[in-house]
Amino acid sequence: MKKVVSAVLIAIVLFAFYNYQKPMLSTEQAIVQAYGYLKNPPSGTGVSVQAIQVELDAVPTENITLALRQQEGFLNELFNDQQWEVTISYEDVIPTVVMDAVTGEVLDIRGPLN
Repeated sequence: MKKVVSAVLIAIVLFAFYNYQKPMLSTEQAIVQAYGYLKNPPSGTGVSVQAIQVELDAVPTENITLALRQQEGFLNELFNDQQWEVTISYEDVIPTVVMDAVTGEVLDIRGPLN
């Protein structure tokens, strides 16, 4: 019985460590993912944004900013859920794409969009 309880406890601890330090998107992956969301805007965010017309290579690197932040909420803080905030400014438009840092799923698109 002690072995079973010990094995379950070890499994829970390992799961907690893995869940706390999940592998995240790199900065390059986050930029490409954000550009993809601006190229083909998702309809589920409730924000209407026109599709970006410039190529990613045409955007100077000083017009791209990234920030890795903690997601808000008690459970997000407990499980160390992070989010990427990628701002790509082009043609007088400065949208910020907020994505889950692990999955790359878009959480929000905000900022001056027109």
